[in-house]
Amino acid sequence: MSQAAVTIIVLVIFLAILLLISNFASKENAATPSDFFLANRGLGTIVMTMTTGASYFSTWTLLGAIGSHYRDGVWFAAFAAWAVVHALFIWLFGSRIWYLGRKHNFITPGDMMEKYFKSPGLRLLFAIVGIVGLVPYMLIQITGGAFALNSLTDNEIPYWVGVMIMGAFVGIIVTLSGGRGAAWSDTFMGFFFGTVLVLITVIFVSRSGGFEAFNSLQATAPDILVNKGNFWGIAETALGLGFGFWIMPHMWQKFYSAKSPMILAKTSIITPFWNSWLMALSALFIGMLAHTPGLVPGLTTETSDRIIPLFFSSYAPLFGSVVVAAVIAAGISTVNSALLSSASLLVNDLVVRFMKKDVSLAKTTFIAKATVLFMTLLIIVISFIPAAQGFLVPVAALGYGIVLQLVPAALGPLYWQRGTKMGAIASIIVGEATLTLIYLFGSPLPLGPATSGLFLGFLTFVIVSLATQDQDDTVKSEFHDDLKKVYFPESIEEDYSIEKKGVGPVGNETTI
Repeated sequence: MSQAAVTIIVLVIFLAILLLISNFASKENAATPSDFFLANRGLGTIVMTMTTGASYFSTWTLLGAIGSHYRDGVWFAAFAAWAVVHALFIWLFGSRIWYLGRKHNFITPGDMMEKYFKSPGLRLLFAIVGIVGLVPYMLIQITGGAFALNSLTDNEIPYWVGVMIMGAFVGIIVTLSGGRGAAWSDTFMGFFFGTVLVLITVIFVSRSGGFEAFNSLQATAPDILVNKGNFWGIAETALGLGFGFWIMPHMWQKFYSAKSPMILAKTSIITPFWNSWLMALSALFIGMLAHTPGLVPGLTTETSDRIIPLFFSSYAPLFGSVVVAAVIAAGISTVNSALLSSASLLVNDLVVRFMKKDVSLAKTTFIAKATVLFMTLLIIVISFIPAAQGFLVPVAALGYGIVLQLVPAALGPLYWQRGTKMGAIASIIVGEATLTLIYLFGSPLPLGPATSGLFLGFLTFVIVSLATQDQDDTVKSEFHDDLKKVYFPESIEEDYSIEKKGVGPVGNETTI
């Protein structure tokens, strides 16, 4: 039996399992946007942890990150720097997003921004930037899975067939089961490709001669053992992954989906070990050990994003089929959440908000499903453009960079009450303009495009906010007073006791 036939059989079994899970989840669904997009805000610890991790595990973990380690060596280990603040960010930002989302029944980030700043235009900005930023992120999942199938089967399964398999299937399962199905299937896929990644790492270390093989790299590839000292590159990567973890629309909406803040607290403890150590160490070991002479047949810099399928195409091809299924799982588990999120931005923030305000919940859900299929078709079409088929990490970084420019404005409702509508809008425009100009023309400064845009966006947000004033601060005060009561109840009691003693009201201007 040919490698292509074995791979197809394994894929059919794997995809059938996903379809059964999605079908089972669909029986629990209700025809409401909250249920379709957010699983009715009822995700527990295990599912929340796995779907959060699975949305960060992607083809860039099993393909792109490994390829970057092969090309850049130990320097790229900086991508794990975000793990230092990973758990902290889930609590600092995720719990506040959860609380405000639950109280005000928010579906998208734009819901929160419009209500807080009383600005439909800001909602529109968040939706457009979110959708544009998610496209490259979804794209690498489709192209990565297609390239993996192509490499493992020695071109017997063409790239276009892989694209159609990835795109069509993810469109079907998301349309069928929505957020609940995505979360449940993520749980299965997370355990699956996490286990496979550990096995792959063990096999690579063993086949290269054990950990002693790292000593041999001093002779065969000494450059990859040297830290390039690129501080600003490290900063760019860490900021993109760190802030991107909560500002990316599909991650933001996962915080809405949790059953309680305690679920997020538990997730913040488990996720760094599940995500960061597994991703960082496995990718590091495999990528660097791939320099061992003869270990990966046909490996070049140009094909370095396909190290795993190239390796298994000649060594243990049957297990290689399982590995490709893991790559497909990594891609689907990420693209399903991103696809669902992009559809929610289109439907909730554009169609329903500005075009069909009186549409019923059932009709909104129907439009959402149609939008999922439309977005799936769009991603499939884009994946055939040559520019979309480059190295996975740079393409993903572009998506992160675009959405990263929303961070300053998002800090308004979460932390800084003095931030104004004009400051928020200006920060996004300046951030995106800076990002675009530096991508096109470069910069004399050491900062990368995303970091430059973020820093200038922060500066713009502060300066413009201090120079302007929103006419009505009622909702802003309500947001921050509510957060203060939740996070600092003792300070509220102190303020109240001081008022009763006749000192007068205090703390009204305090923000958290």
